[in-house]
Amino acid sequence: MAKIVLHIHSLDLGGAERVALQWTIWLRDHGHQVFLLVGQQARQAFFAAPSGITLCFRPTFWGAIPGGSAVWLRHWMLKHRPDLAIGITSRPAINLLLASVGQPWPVLVAERNFPPAKLLPLPWRLLRRWLYPQAALHLVQTQRIADWLLAQGLAKKLAVLPNPVLWPLPVREPVVDPDAWMPPAANVLLAVGTKPDQKGFDRLLAVFKSLAPAHPSWWLVLPGVDPQHPRLQAMLTEFDPTGEWMSRLVLPGRVGNLSAWYQRASIFVLSSRYEGFPNVLSEAMAAGCACVAIDCPTGPRELIRDNVNGVLVPDPEVSTQSLAGLEDALLALMQDPARRAALGLQATSVRTDLAPASIQAQFLTEVGSCLRSKVLLLAPTRRSPTETFVRANLARLPLRQVAYFGDERSLYGLAIVLSKICTRLGWQRLATLPGSLAAWILIRWNRPDVVMVEFGFHAVRVMDAALWTGVPLVVHFRGSDASADRRLRLLAQRYRRLMKISAALIVKSRPMQQVLESLGASAEQITISPSGADPTLFNGADPAAAPPRVLFVGRLVEKKGPLDALEAFAAVYARWSQSASTLGLAQLMQLVVIGDGPLRFEMEQRVETLGLQDWVVFEGLREPAEVADLMRRCRCLLLPSKTAHDGDSEGCPVVVQEAQMAGLPVISTIHAGIPEVVINGTTGFLCHEGDVQAMTSAIESLLRNPEQAGEMGLAAQRYARNHFTLNHHIDAVTSVLSSVLSTEARTF
Repeated sequence: MAKIVLHIHSLDLGGAERVALQWTIWLRDHGHQVFLLVGQQARQAFFAAPSGITLCFRPTFWGAIPGGSAVWLRHWMLKHRPDLAIGITSRPAINLLLASVGQPWPVLVAERNFPPAKLLPLPWRLLRRWLYPQAALHLVQTQRIADWLLAQGLAKKLAVLPNPVLWPLPVREPVVDPDAWMPPAANVLLAVGTKPDQKGFDRLLAVFKSLAPAHPSWWLVLPGVDPQHPRLQAMLTEFDPTGEWMSRLVLPGRVGNLSAWYQRASIFVLSSRYEGFPNVLSEAMAAGCACVAIDCPTGPRELIRDNVNGVLVPDPEVSTQSLAGLEDALLALMQDPARRAALGLQATSVRTDLAPASIQAQFLTEVGSCLRSKVLLLAPTRRSPTETFVRANLARLPLRQVAYFGDERSLYGLAIVLSKICTRLGWQRLATLPGSLAAWILIRWNRPDVVMVEFGFHAVRVMDAALWTGVPLVVHFRGSDASADRRLRLLAQRYRRLMKISAALIVKSRPMQQVLESLGASAEQITISPSGADPTLFNGADPAAAPPRVLFVGRLVEKKGPLDALEAFAAVYARWSQSASTLGLAQLMQLVVIGDGPLRFEMEQRVETLGLQDWVVFEGLREPAEVADLMRRCRCLLLPSKTAHDGDSEGCPVVVQEAQMAGLPVISTIHAGIPEVVINGTTGFLCHEGDVQAMTSAIESLLRNPEQAGEMGLAAQRYARNHFTLNHHIDAVTSVLSSVLSTEARTF
């Protein structure tokens, strides 16, 4: 299994420390090798590391110099080479990210409080601004923390993971008997914490001072905090030390048997200024305490349903009630034992709501996501419809991913522009250098396990980076990049070099495979995988019930055959409009054209010449959901693809797969990969390229016979769902990427 290191400031008494130790146990029990790196010295530790966990304390020397913690961490991790590093709380996480700059292991940041509630010094805030977005995952306790990190641009991937409630609560030393500190008949207001300011003990002391004279049987008990804590002492000096209520203030210090103190409590109070997800509150609820909590950011609101399983009090810092709300809530409960019992009974539901088993499963799932291999995707543009499809596919890959696009305003984008200029000037060898240098920098920064480049013509711009770093290169060819004569002639020499450098190649069809093999690729390198369609979006077509409407979807360029589609449709209309028996059908038929491109003007002129303005509709570009909706209202898809004069051709048109997935029969051509996804005579009709007469006959057949269209549509849908879903394609791509992941040391 994996080697995982966790870093935390200390093992002192506290909620973050307890959760960190629980995580180490879960990781150990899951089979991982676990290291716990601690910033403070061993003599300052309250908790001991669980068995089987390697514990390392920062040497005193490194703690005495600025930046020493990050240097120590980097030195340690370079020596031990972890598979994953987890930073717990803000400063340890920042130090861990800084120590991991330029290294291959991912870093998981576990934020344990609401960051804006505790302002970091400016240097730390600047480091956080730079480093936090580099984390593989931010693990936070509440959605409000997640929302803040996203709004600040500090996180790219987040998961919300509450703290578990261990029930019964564990007992450790020192064991302190509550009854030794107060009379048996005492009623107890209990608050727990080690940090007086964060826990708002000054608030609670002020409220207790006000309530105590009229309620002599009530005591205020504050386990956890050191009685000599400077801030606590400063708070106490603000009150009259001779006041009778002071004799009913109990400060037992550290205790290892908090469960006994919870059970002794009449009311548990959380008076905090800020939290992440307060362990003491969830533990008190699990113990059956009646709980009163200030609605601070964040945690109390996530645990307490006001007046159901506890009482929420408005935060004095954002409320006009000051401390009156807390005082009133406590007084009401102090006077109502029955209500205290009812709230405490409801509160115990956290034992199941936050049971360790479910939290553990989610934690291990999130850790597993960080241990997955990382793919670096490089693509020419993010603006075209093809790239929209590329990004949708990328999001489905079960790998960690980072993507860069050549049209972005970035170093990579500038390098791609320079590469294009060199190509146009005929400087083919030099054209590879700018993109490869930029890709080399991206590889060093992101430390991917594999690089995947979309389109062969883009891959030749960056291919040398794979040689320089030793990271395997996978190239995804999509159509014209492995068919257009003008591109193949121009890039032939660089393509031959690309075939040698690439670990694997993905193509859309057998003709594309044959082209790459002619350039030096081996059959073992190549995987054929049509892009597939999403069955959750493309469904519901009923061609048997649809009107005689023909659908064309594609860019209006020569290889898509839009003019052939128009001529075939026009021929059907001309023939039917001249016969009385088919005149009514001719008036109902329609050609809907979705797409745009250089041939649109010529098509519109031809429609006007033919007088078909009322029968041909140009819809322009449409979103996938709109295309899917139109497919549900059409009889068939018409896509007469062909090889353009410059040699440009299809790979395997996605729209053909989408139409069949929706349940439409397809009229297309024996071109590129289309015969691999359309069964002639079963799921549609295939014609020879440019054979308008055959297309005309196919259109006539489906428009005349809705039952035939319905049968073909059902067959098309069955075939597509069995062979050409997005999941089929993603599985194929994942298999290719997984097969080429290198275990060899790289030259980063």
